[in-house]
Amino acid sequence: MNHLRRPDSSASSQAIPGPRSMFGWRMNMLRFYRQPFLFSRWLYEKYGQVVALGHGNQPAFVFAFGPELNQQILTNPELFNVSTALLKLPEESLLGRMFYNNLLLMTGEKHKKHRRLMQPSFHRQQIASYCNDMVQLTQSLSESWQGKLEIELNFEMKKLTQRIAVKTLFGLYNEEDLDQMGSLIQRLTRMMPLISMAPVKFPGSPYHQALRSAEQLHGHIQEMITEKRLSPNSMDVLASLIQARDEDGAQLSDDELIGHAFSLYVAGHETSANALTWSLFLLSQHPHIAHNLMEEIDDKLGGSDPTIEKLGSLSYLDAVVKETLRLMPPAGIGIRVTSDACILGGYMIPRNTNVMFNQMITHRIPELYEDPDHFKPERWSSIKRTAFEHLPFSAGEHMCIGWNFALQEIKVVLAVLLQRHRFSVRPNANISPNMMMRPLHGLPMEVVPQDRKFKRTPVRGTVHHLIHF
Repeated sequence: MNHLRRPDSSASSQAIPGPRSMFGWRMNMLRFYRQPFLFSRWLYEKYGQVVALGHGNQPAFVFAFGPELNQQILTNPELFNVSTALLKLPEESLLGRMFYNNLLLMTGEKHKKHRRLMQPSFHRQQIASYCNDMVQLTQSLSESWQGKLEIELNFEMKKLTQRIAVKTLFGLYNEEDLDQMGSLIQRLTRMMPLISMAPVKFPGSPYHQALRSAEQLHGHIQEMITEKRLSPNSMDVLASLIQARDEDGAQLSDDELIGHAFSLYVAGHETSANALTWSLFLLSQHPHIAHNLMEEIDDKLGGSDPTIEKLGSLSYLDAVVKETLRLMPPAGIGIRVTSDACILGGYMIPRNTNVMFNQMITHRIPELYEDPDHFKPERWSSIKRTAFEHLPFSAGEHMCIGWNFALQEIKVVLAVLLQRHRFSVRPNANISPNMMMRPLHGLPMEVVPQDRKFKRTPVRGTVHHLIHF
């Protein structure tokens, strides 16, 4: 299936198809940024699997659609490099060391070594040990809703996944400590777009403020590393990373530990929060599916807390999660940069070309998924798809190392919350996902004790471009 190759004398010189604009490729990229999924779908349906924005010898962007091209791109990291073009930080600065010590940005032998060292922290047995923390933190959040008629669901899910990430990563127990550490990391990540564009250090500048936050965070995590080395029985992810050894005895340095802990938090908590948000939204919009899911939860859990063993028996919950991740993948679009000229889908792609692959479009190819815009968890009882046909966590060497953690977290949270609450979207709310799959205007949700009175309420917004209700 992997037909990727470097160009030779038989390479196609045919121009890559794509839209023309009298204002050049930038106008089409503006259309993409305004409506990324709608524009991507139009490109695929009009021009096919390989589409260029910008023509001539060096197109500005190439879009590649479908499982075959996903596989070619994601299994050839030596030709399709992870892009760091938007991250312009001095590598030896404190911020640079925190951001570049990140599996997603590593390549080659360094990436393989670090992934090997980190893998034990994400083995099933290790992840299973976090189940009780996930249950307790979800119950605590649920209890904080007492007396409230409405919540902003995405905000609440981010609060929850932030606490779960901090607790399981760092082993913090006190809610005040959980929120303090989470706020510090959030403050730093919010500044990233500004500091990447202008890493200039002068008093009051975003870069200067980010450095101060980074120094605080670095100091906190460094203290934890010192403490955990003195108490080797800790069970959190950071403790596991500290204890990791390669076959030659190599281990992660303190800077590498801090960078990986930071990037795991950033990569994990918001994507999980968005997946939970869309799961509860889709269930609220499909009463019969919510009813079927509650039948299974009642039958298998009977009002008890979910455990790893019981989660394994919730097959319909598994299908609901898979279908949510198909329709609303937390990362809907990825980008790579060619390190050399190559042939992709029959076209010659020059060196240093930005190549975008698209989970959202793959998940909506009718040949793979019948009625692709409909929420149909039942489909998963009769289909099996490869990692390049269903790739909510990407695929290949750079597949999200925490995918198993994320699936367990989503299932635990849903199983706890749905036994306690019925969720109903505020009527006529504007539900519009942005490029990062976050609801642009929030997601106002009425929350009442679970009474099984499921009923769909009408909503407005661009979500109707993605899902047929």
